Amino acid sequence: MRCRVGGGELGEEVARLFGAGALRALAGYVPMYCWSSFTEVYLLREELLEAVDRVLSSGRVPYSAGLYAGRLRRSRPRFIPSHLLVERVYEALGRYVRALEASEQGVRVVLYGRDILRLSTLRCFEPIEKGEVVSVVGTDGRVYALGLSEVDSCSELERLRAEDVVARVIFDLGWYLRGGTVARERKYRV
Repeated sequence: MRCRVGGGELGEEVARLFGAGALRALAGYVPMYCWSSFTEVYLLREELLEAVDRVLSSGRVPYSAGLYAGRLRRSRPRFIPSHLLVERVYEALGRYVRALEASEQGVRVVLYGRDILRLSTLRCFEPIEKGEVVSVVGTDGRVYALGLSEVDSCSELERLRAEDVVARVIFDLGWYLRGGTVARERKYRV
């Protein structure tokens, strides 16, 4: 595994997905990219940079330092943000983007790793693109899951039946409860 500090890939992906205003969520942080078979991105506070540089200079890897921001990929979706980063983006923007608001029952189902259905979708927030990442938020404003949209716009929801999948869940917070920190289940199902 190798890591490097700095670079604009994260900012480019955040701006592409959520708009230029979302870059405020990255203020005060520097990205660190660690890769092997895929690339994971962490956000480091500037006061950690000297310590991380010393660890990297010694030939060791400061894996999992800072706030986990997500995973960069070669194929679509190019970037899978973490639920923590998405919550920061929504806070910085003051609104949801690329999101589906789920009913309480829908959140429960999603936390068991199931997909989000039309029946459980209360509201939809543009832009939404088929095959691109969307978040599943509860009525409490928390991000409970990330999924891949099965629709190209919120207006398509009107044509769906109650049982139709709106987004295929690729990560949910229930992963941690199901023992996700050990090798029972992959973190992302993409």
